[in-house]
Amino acid sequence: MTVERAHFAHETRYSLLDSATVRCVLAFDTGGNGGGPAVWKVLIPGPAGTQDLYGTQEFVQPDLGQLTGWLAPIVGQDAATDLASAVDADPPHASGWRPSANG
Repeated sequence: MTVERAHFAHETRYSLLDSATVRCVLAFDTGGNGGGPAVWKVLIPGPAGTQDLYGTQEFVQPDLGQLTGWLAPIVGQDAATDLASAVDADPPHASGWRPSANG
């Protein structure tokens, strides 16, 4: 599994890939033009290539454990760990992210 980070307008996306197939996407959205409210979103592949919104969460100052704990029941522990680690390594701007002590 690999995680690719991309930034588009007011959204930063972390796509978890299994080979070339998107397994899920974690997105940080600062809201229209960065005006908030800022939310994390989980997108799961749907029919005909869509990405369906599965859940959203607002975190004031998320960290690795908090993000992993929220994601694990949705995408599974391994995928949650991979996504949260990618965010910890390269957090989106204005996310309030608190890097891990190891970073």
